[in-house]
Amino acid sequence: MPPLLPDGRIPNEWLDTETIYIANRDGTGLQQLVDEAGPYAQYPELSPDGNEVLYTQEINGKFQIFKVDVNSHIRTQLTHIDSRNTGGDWFDPAFALPVSPQPQLLTTTWGAVKKK
Repeated sequence: MPPLLPDGRIPNEWLDTETIYIANRDGTGLQQLVDEAGPYAQYPELSPDGNEVLYTQEINGKFQIFKVDVNSHIRTQLTHIDSRNTGGDWFDPAFALPVSPQPQLLTTTWGAVKKK
């Protein structure tokens, strides 16, 4: 099952119109989230807090990643690279692994073992 907004609605793409909608789980209350300004608005990804959706849209022949606010419908283009950008995803720091040395993890480098 796709992730749900806090009110139980689901973000989804509609292939006939190539845009992003949100709807209730039973399909009622369909609401267009992204205008049909360009082709291929697809791959919606809901933010961890349920307030924003990332999606991919073709602009001038290149796929770019956008973010849209679920409540205000204000969209922001996140990538401006002359390349194919697809499949945006969210990063939740609560599930991140530390990148600095952590003594409690008891890590050993291969060089230290090889010296012995």
